[in-house]
Amino acid sequence: MPTPSYSLLFWIFLQLGCLSFGGPAAHLVFFHQRFVQQLKWLDEAQYAQVVALAQLLPGPTSSQVGLAIGYLQKGYWGAVLAWLGFTLPSAVFMALVAVLGHQYLEVLSSDSFHTIQLIVLAVVAWAFWQMLGSFCKTIWQYALMLAAAVFIYFVPFSLNQVLVISLAAVLGIWMAKQTPTNVQNTDATQTSFTANHIVQHRKYAIFWGGLFVAPFIILTGLNWLTPNLLYTANLSFYQAASLVFGGGHVILPLLHQDFVSTGLVSAEQFDLGYAMAQLVPGPLFSFATYLGSLVPMTDMMWLNAVLATLAIFLPSFFLVFATLPYWSWLMQQAYIRHAVTGINAAVVGLLLYMVVEMAQRYVLSLYDLIFVAFVIVLLKSKLPVWLSLIGSFLLYTVLLNFIA
Repeated sequence: MPTPSYSLLFWIFLQLGCLSFGGPAAHLVFFHQRFVQQLKWLDEAQYAQVVALAQLLPGPTSSQVGLAIGYLQKGYWGAVLAWLGFTLPSAVFMALVAVLGHQYLEVLSSDSFHTIQLIVLAVVAWAFWQMLGSFCKTIWQYALMLAAAVFIYFVPFSLNQVLVISLAAVLGIWMAKQTPTNVQNTDATQTSFTANHIVQHRKYAIFWGGLFVAPFIILTGLNWLTPNLLYTANLSFYQAASLVFGGGHVILPLLHQDFVSTGLVSAEQFDLGYAMAQLVPGPLFSFATYLGSLVPMTDMMWLNAVLATLAIFLPSFFLVFATLPYWSWLMQQAYIRHAVTGINAAVVGLLLYMVVEMAQRYVLSLYDLIFVAFVIVLLKSKLPVWLSLIGSFLLYTVLLNFIA
């Protein structure tokens, strides 16, 4: 089948960016329907392996699958256009929410905002429960998850979450030594990506790997020489996307620590943006667009939004370009897979900490607790997420006014 034009590639991903509600799991279903069943750009085995590689890498899984598909079709520029099309609708919407929310946040009544806070708590609690089932399957993973949550709760310092994630990776590698060495990922060798540009790009893998590391060194060095919010904020966005796996919910603890705990963004603004991010199609990482709009890195709000968006997604480009040509080798490395397993368990612990911390601040009555449980039930149902959240918001806001 001939490769698509750049304009067609962008248009297809723009359509998906406007229609793909439901978070990363739903996005992967939409991608499968469009690129495997309808367009036949990939076969079943190739798509499964792209998804497996994206899950092995830190960052937004569905966005990485999308840009990998664009990369397989049209090389580097194909990846850029695929990402741009899929991300643009949600990024523009979240930037508008930041502008309007910044101007009209006071319009929301205390009851309305309390309802938003409880909805955010319910969304995070539901994400925690889903990831608990996916990422914690053994006793040591459950123990690591609980240890991570306890450590973050009782040992508050600026790099505690980075330390937990790093130690979890080391523990995962240590656990790999306890696993029989003959356990292999046999699916990883069944299909190979042999497009000319993929084969030719193998020699650039080290280059892209170096670019992935470079922002840590450059931004840290610049901030050490000349402390500046521009360097600090962009490093925070870049670091958050480079350390966590699985989707938009998992970056929440890191971004909360870097922007709310430091006073750069108020808790009310953070909660409002995160609640709105659940209502839009496309990647949840566009929440960074909203946060960037509120952080005064420069004098221009729109430029801050663009910088934050680029910083949160840039690691995905570097990692996909560096690893996709060597996906078969990577998928067979037990140490890498076990390191990711440890990190995932620790990230679930970070989410548990967020649930506890939010519950302590937001749940003020038995009615609040019942409402959170009600929202979780709605999220578990087959109702559209946007309908569940908007409907529950209106219902509980009216109820609070009635109770008052």
